Amino acid sequence: MPTPHDERPRVLIVDDEKFIRDILADFLGMEGYAVRTAEDGNAALTELRAQTYDIVISDLKMPRMGGIELLEQMSTAAPNALTVIMTGFGTVETAIDAMKRGAYDYILKPFKVEEVIHVVARGLEKQRLAAENIRLREALSLYKVSEAIQASLSLDEVLATVGDTALVELQGDFVVTWLDDGEGHYFERQRLTRAELSEANPDAKLGEVAPEAFLAHFKEGSTLLEHGSAAMRFFSTRPELPPQSLVAVPLKMKARILGWICVLSFTKTKRFDEGQRKVLSIVGSRAAAAIENARLYEDLQATFQQTIEGLAQAIDKMDRYTAGHSGRVAK
Repeated sequence: MPTPHDERPRVLIVDDEKFIRDILADFLGMEGYAVRTAEDGNAALTELRAQTYDIVISDLKMPRMGGIELLEQMSTAAPNALTVIMTGFGTVETAIDAMKRGAYDYILKPFKVEEVIHVVARGLEKQRLAAENIRLREALSLYKVSEAIQASLSLDEVLATVGDTALVELQGDFVVTWLDDGEGHYFERQRLTRAELSEANPDAKLGEVAPEAFLAHFKEGSTLLEHGSAAMRFFSTRPELPPQSLVAVPLKMKARILGWICVLSFTKTKRFDEGQRKVLSIVGSRAAAAIENARLYEDLQATFQQTIEGLAQAIDKMDRYTAGHSGRVAK
């Protein structure tokens, strides 16, 4: 039985026949998998909402909710899990249709247990390779983003790089960045919306985030990851599209909160995970230092300009022939 700290691959078997559930659970358990069972699609959804699974092996035809409907529901309940459909010879075409809808593979009944074990192992290997490729791409992207952030002394360029990274690398729909004004207050400095979301919902209002909710969280904790209705407490006005997932990180310099970056998903099939929270956290730590440097540079520029202007005015006053010359040149 899977536990919260069980790192074995998790498999959920869904079938209305107890004999099949027990046989597969016993053999897959002996192969080292953490296995749970469910008697139909409804019970499977309850299990999927309570626990994360790597693979779901589901019968095609079951009372209350069959394999096809379960597959459709899993796009939101467990979007990262692979689905294997079990079916009889007379419903092969339906099983192939299930693969077109997103199922990983299908198994014909009656089956050999060795065949099921092979399909599960192949599916887990596919997931491992896909996760490894994602990690490599994230590492390369993080390096490029970090270089771009650290090389810039423009606050606008830093924020644009961070916003673009959140939209592209995290596949977010909406990014909002808040910064402090130096007097203990925070204001919205930037917001970006994914083009496809804007085109599909041109009149939709995505709501306003609640700064006090973010500040309260960041003063007590670190990063933030919420899904579904749990994300609503971070909105001051209700969005017309229901939020599916929210990830946010503080921009900190030592103990001081410079602001925060919040990324939202309104796409049903897109939920942020721990890996993406870590990516945004790393980007946020680089961005915080760059934002501080950009502000210091802007202050230095302003001070330098004021000094030069003061020096020019002092020189003008020393000679009546040059009086007002600097002002006329500047004009």
